[in-house]
Amino acid sequence: MDSSSSAGNNASGSVPTTQATDKGPLWEYVTKISKTTETGGISTCKRVKPESLIEMKNKEKECEDAKSNSAPKDVPLPCGGSDFENTLKKRKSSSSPLVRSFDVDTRTQLDQEIARMFFTGGLPFNLARNPHYMRAFTFAANHILDGYVPPGYNKLRTTLLQQEKSNVERLLKPIKETWREKGVTIVTDGWSDPQ
Repeated sequence: MDSSSSAGNNASGSVPTTQATDKGPLWEYVTKISKTTETGGISTCKRVKPESLIEMKNKEKECEDAKSNSAPKDVPLPCGGSDFENTLKKRKSSSSPLVRSFDVDTRTQLDQEIARMFFTGGLPFNLARNPHYMRAFTFAANHILDGYVPPGYNKLRTTLLQQEKSNVERLLKPIKETWREKGVTIVTDGWSDPQ
């Protein structure tokens, strides 16, 4: 690194640049200086006054509060709101044995959770036509899976992806073995690029 940083009052009194404040609230107090052989790195400025230190701590706290306030909030589903409950109270049939046996409220809530997954994840509605989508939810609904948690980001992109790739390779192996005796035909749509 060609320069090191020193924390202290911004002696120039100038307004910090957008680039500096985008990194965090305390970058306006940082001045880059030439690296010297004595310090060899980052050091604290000896001119920092106690009131400046308090101001820095307050700005850091404000930034952390703003981050926590901007975090995604858990918005209740339509079926969980008071409007839905009032609608159910108005219906006399909602307490009927038929409604209870099909657990309509739970089914409605699950439908809304799935819909919200599509809406918030930017998933195309066409995904609902995918047979694997239907098969996954049908399998989960027909088996007792107490405590089951769906695979997360890392498991999907590593372990499960590798298992699926191996499965496809295994299924293609008999076809690939016939290539030597029967030959291989490469089909293109006529598209070509400069290379």
